[in-house]
Amino acid sequence: MEPELVVTQRTGLKHQLFGAWCAPLFTVLTFLGFFWFAHFYAPAHANLSPEQSARWFVRQHHDGVEFGMSIWIIGACVLAFWVAQLGAMLIKMEGATPLMAITQVIAGGAIVVIVIMDASLWMGASYRVNNNGHVVQALSDAAWLSLLIAWPILSVEMLATAVITLRDRRSNPTFPRWLSWASILGSVALFTAGGPAFTLSGTFSYHGFLGYYLPFIIWVLWLNTHAVYMRRSIRHQAQALDTAAAASLRPRPPATVHG
Repeated sequence: MEPELVVTQRTGLKHQLFGAWCAPLFTVLTFLGFFWFAHFYAPAHANLSPEQSARWFVRQHHDGVEFGMSIWIIGACVLAFWVAQLGAMLIKMEGATPLMAITQVIAGGAIVVIVIMDASLWMGASYRVNNNGHVVQALSDAAWLSLLIAWPILSVEMLATAVITLRDRRSNPTFPRWLSWASILGSVALFTAGGPAFTLSGTFSYHGFLGYYLPFIIWVLWLNTHAVYMRRSIRHQAQALDTAAAASLRPRPPATVHG
């Protein structure tokens, strides 16, 4: 094996490994920015009055929302690398006509755009200290509904991934079949994120467990569980490359000349 080819392939595998690590990195940035600094582990309730909403965003958590959502936008850019890496692996699995793999990339890219757009809307809600309460509430509602009502996009990404991975009949598949079936189940369970469109309070609201927390739990688990197996597959490829490179460098025994 040519040394230049080995170096090129190793570099490519390092890039792929970075892409796989972007899921947990996005998760960390989400917890720091979205949940911790912006205080969205306990967000402003949907049934607050306009004045109460303005107080939450403009007075109580102004700096946290501005800083936290800035971090989350960076996280969304990181997520784009992971979406691309998963798509590249799925294209190899699916073959000549990678319809499902392309669908996964498009859906994942749409989620990246949604995150950036909604983070900007929440920043707009807390941006001006003299913001009218109705303006603050309208911006916050638009961000929440855009994020949660778009659950079918994440479902499509999960389903497209599961369709490909269930058809992976290799003896050592990248993703286990149980994960593919769990993805299908999770994609259906995400329908609870549609609840905020119909209620301002309770478990289906955008501050409730089924409307908000459960969809985030499913998303985080899906991202990071797939990332674990992506990293494992890439490391196996790196080990195989090192083994092949070492074998090519071993001296060959001289050919025997027969008289």
